[in-house]
Amino acid sequence: MNGPVDGRPVKVLLATADRDLADLLNAQFRELGAVEVAGVETGAADVVGAAAGVPGLDVVLLHQALGPLPALDLIRELGVRHPHLPVVLIAEEATAETFGAAMAAGARGVISTEPTLSELQSRVEAAAEWARTMRRHFDPSEQSPLPGRVGTVLAVCGAKGGTGATTVAVHLAVAAATAGRGVCLVDLDLQKGDAAGYLDVVHRRSIADLVGAADDLDGPTLAEALFVHRLGVHLLPAPAEGERAEDVPARAARQILAALRARYQVVIVDCGAQLSEASAMAVELADRVVVAATPDLPALRGAKRLVRMWGRLRIRKEEDVAVLLNRHDRRNEVQPDLAAKIVGVELLRTTVPAAYRALEDASNTGAPEAVRSSDFRKAISGLVRETGLLDEPAEPEGGRDRGAASVDFAATVPLVGLVLLLCWQALLTGLTSMYASHAADEAARAVAVVGYGTPEARQEVRRRAVARVSGPWGGEDVLHLGVEDGYAKVTIDVPAVLPGWSSTFGLTTRARIVHEDAEGG
Repeated sequence: MNGPVDGRPVKVLLATADRDLADLLNAQFRELGAVEVAGVETGAADVVGAAAGVPGLDVVLLHQALGPLPALDLIRELGVRHPHLPVVLIAEEATAETFGAAMAAGARGVISTEPTLSELQSRVEAAAEWARTMRRHFDPSEQSPLPGRVGTVLAVCGAKGGTGATTVAVHLAVAAATAGRGVCLVDLDLQKGDAAGYLDVVHRRSIADLVGAADDLDGPTLAEALFVHRLGVHLLPAPAEGERAEDVPARAARQILAALRARYQVVIVDCGAQLSEASAMAVELADRVVVAATPDLPALRGAKRLVRMWGRLRIRKEEDVAVLLNRHDRRNEVQPDLAAKIVGVELLRTTVPAAYRALEDASNTGAPEAVRSSDFRKAISGLVRETGLLDEPAEPEGGRDRGAASVDFAATVPLVGLVLLLCWQALLTGLTSMYASHAADEAARAVAVVGYGTPEARQEVRRRAVARVSGPWGGEDVLHLGVEDGYAKVTIDVPAVLPGWSSTFGLTTRARIVHEDAEGG
């Protein structure tokens, strides 16, 4: 498998009396990894007992020929006893009729008796994710975000049709989920929304099915309408029938979004390009609203009209809306600076490149991870950061950056101090060399005039040499004077400033002694 669901291995119960089938599935699970087989039960009563006795059980794989109770009746029985435990039916023939009957009985999926690795992986992962979502809704202690906190709601709208709002919303949701956030993607383009198609999702329920229970939404009700994608995104689809758009009023949209915000860290709403009561409510409630526009005048003017209309209707203030430049290219006639002037509102720093070929395969196959364009991936990552989807709600804005800056500053201070000390030591060494040269020249002249044979002469020579230096460089234990081989030699110890260092080395300079008679000659 790609990895454990929620960081934990998937715990599976096999319900089959066919030993060969059990061996086959065990071998496939060992190959996939991240799966723990909790046991193999060979009778309906044993399955019911194990479902109640195995802690943390995620999925039951039920063979159609288990017996003695018919498999569909056993699925219903498990659904009544353990509504949060998904059952995947292993069918002798995975026909459309079998699939429909299993779904009607409450199964979460159907696989054949000889499933491929990818088929087994996708069915078990999806069922396990659904089970853990249900448990999180049943048990408040497993909800994320933490109690007392709410998730971030981002509304993505299109300036007009075809500006890529759905593409941006889907990839933002996948990126946030990949970063470890609990993400719900809501398709509020109620007439023509197809976020499910971008994720290759076939669904029976939609947001319209939640309207009747909107006044008293609970975890299980929400979970029944949500589709858990293998990439970690939880999807609340738009109705498959566009005429049902009118079934979702503003009041129900508000209640549904509030319930989702309480259960997810990030809620991304695809509002499409058409204004409806539900999408207007999403724009009003969102923490951040982004309008996707392409770099052409019709789209940018459409974004401007849309933002101004929200302002006139008092749905959203113009200063609380940002425009995203989608399908940007440096060769375009309209560049970001001109686009910002046209729309008249904030233009996001991040621009999404025109990656038509890279997105074509992902859109046609419903696999967002198939996008191979590094520029597109970088743009989505930058957009996730700029829109604040990875920020913890409880942390003040900029707090994480300030904390990182404080750590960097604290680590830099000792290095700066050491560099300054080394510079100061180099300066002292240069001064010592200069003073030693001056003192040696003066000592050579003094020896030529007064000699160096008597104590009085030596004292006079030293006095004159010391007069050419200043500060600590002229002390008795620092400046050392001698005469040898016709040269006056002066050695001055270099002062030390670094802690723990002492003046154990000095700089020596010599000057030739030129006697007066030699000068005159």
